[in-house]
Amino acid sequence: MKDNLQKLNQSLQEVQALNQLALTISSTTDLDQIINTIIDQATGLTGARQGSILLTKDETDNRFTTLIRVGKEQHEALIQKMCMVIAGWLLKNEKPLLVNDILIDDRFKGLGLLGYPVKAVLAVPIKARGEILGVLILHSKGVEKNFVENDLRLLNIIASQSAPVLQNASLLLKLKEENLHLKKEVARKYSFEEIVGRSETMEKVFKLLEKIIPTDVRVLINGESGTGKELIARAIHYNGSRKDKRFVAIDCGALPENLLESELFGHVKGSFTGATDNKKGLFQIADGGTLFLDEIDNTSPALQAKLLRAIQEGEIRQVGGTNLIKIDARIICAASQDLAEAVEEGRFRQDLFFRLKVITVKLPPLRERRQDIPILANHFLTVYAKSLRKAVQGFTKEASDYLNSYLWPGNVRELEHAVERCVVLAEQDNKTIDVELLPEEITSSPIKPGMALENQPDLSGAVENLERKMLATALKKFKGNRTKAAESLGLSRRGLLNKIERYQLEG
Repeated sequence: MKDNLQKLNQSLQEVQALNQLALTISSTTDLDQIINTIIDQATGLTGARQGSILLTKDETDNRFTTLIRVGKEQHEALIQKMCMVIAGWLLKNEKPLLVNDILIDDRFKGLGLLGYPVKAVLAVPIKARGEILGVLILHSKGVEKNFVENDLRLLNIIASQSAPVLQNASLLLKLKEENLHLKKEVARKYSFEEIVGRSETMEKVFKLLEKIIPTDVRVLINGESGTGKELIARAIHYNGSRKDKRFVAIDCGALPENLLESELFGHVKGSFTGATDNKKGLFQIADGGTLFLDEIDNTSPALQAKLLRAIQEGEIRQVGGTNLIKIDARIICAASQDLAEAVEEGRFRQDLFFRLKVITVKLPPLRERRQDIPILANHFLTVYAKSLRKAVQGFTKEASDYLNSYLWPGNVRELEHAVERCVVLAEQDNKTIDVELLPEEITSSPIKPGMALENQPDLSGAVENLERKMLATALKKFKGNRTKAAESLGLSRRGLLNKIERYQLEG
C-alpha cells in the first residue's frame, strides 16, 4: 500500500513537472531560455547530474551546433566532445540510448581511454514532423545515478513536448539573424564607399552629406533624372540615426493626384469608390524612419498645401478621416527641375519650398563630372560581369573614348544600362568591350572621341541640341511611345516628359 502511494505521488509530481515545462517553454520565444528550462526539468525528473541539447544546423546538414548548459565541471570540453559522438550515433540510428557505463560499451570504443568523467548516459532524438531537430542528452558519473526505463520514458515525453517549441524558436532565431544580415548588407550597399565618384563636384557632395547625416534636418536633392537622387537619399537614411527604421520612397510624378494623396496620407474605409478597407499612408509607414518624396515638383498646389501642414505640424489626416494622426518621419525630397524657378512661375508653393530646402544637395549631371565616367563604367562592368558570369574585365581604348566623349543625357542610369547591355551581348570568353557592343546612340553621337567639349563654341547649346535630337529620334523610333522612349534613353518617364516640355517637342 505504501509503495503504491509512493508511486502515485511520484507520478503526480512527474505530471506536474511535465505540465509546468509545457507552460514555461510555450510562453517564450527565447531559445536559450527554452533550452535551459528543458534541461532543468529533465535533470530534475531523472536525477541526472547534467544535460545537453544539440540542434542540427538545418534540415539538410548533419552537423550539430552545441547548446550545453553551463556547469562547473572541470572536464566540460571532454563532455562536449562525448555529446557530439553520442549525437552522431543517435542521428545515424534514429533511436534512444540508455547505457549505465558508456566507457566499456562496444558502440563507443575509445571513450574510456580519454578519461571521460561520465559513465551513465541517457539520450533521445528530438523529432518534429518526422525530422530530427536535435538530441537531448543526460549524463551522470554512474556512482550518483543509474538510469532506468522510466527515466527514458520521461525523457521521450520531454523531447516530444519540446520539439515544436524548439523548432519555432530556431526558425525565429534564424529569421532574426537573416534580418540582421540583410540590414548589414543594406547599410553596406548604401555606405559612402558604394557611391562611386572622385570628381571635385562629387567630393563636395560627400563633404556636405557628412554634415547632414548626423542631423534630422530636411533635405532637398536637386539633379537631372538619372543622377542618383534616390541613392543619395538612401545613403543619408542608412548612415544616420534612423537606419533601423524604414526608408519609404515614392515617385510623386508617377501617380494621379487622388491616388498620390491616398498613398501619402492613407484613407478610411468607404472614403471613395474602391476604398474597401482602412489603409495606412506612407507618412505612417515611415514613422520613425525616412520618407523620400521624389519628383516633388510634380505635385499639385492642393497636395502641396497638405504636405506643408504635415511637415509643419507633424500630423496628418487620412482621406475621408476626421482624426489627426501624429507622425515622425525625416523628410527628404528630390526634384529634377529648379524648384526656385517653379516658385517664380507660380507652379510650386513658396512656403513649402522654404520648408523643404533647409539643406540643398545639388547632384551634377554626368557630363559635368567626366572624370567619373571611366570609374563608373568599370564599376558597372565589374558588377554585371560577376552577376552574368562573363569574363570581361575592361574596355578597348576606342570604346572608352566613345564613353568619355558622349554627353549622357540619361546620366548615371543611362551609363549603367549601356554597360549592362555590353556585358549581356559580350561573348562568354571576351576580355574587353569593343565599340561594336556599344549602343548606337553612343557611337553615332555628333561629339566624336577626341573632341574636347570645352573647345566647342557653345557648350550649353551643344548639350541642348544633342538632347533635343536624341529625344526626337527616340520618340520617332518608338512611334510616340513615351515609356519605351524613356527606357531607351535611360530616363524615367517623368524625366522624359520634363524634357519634352522643356524643348517643346511633339510625341
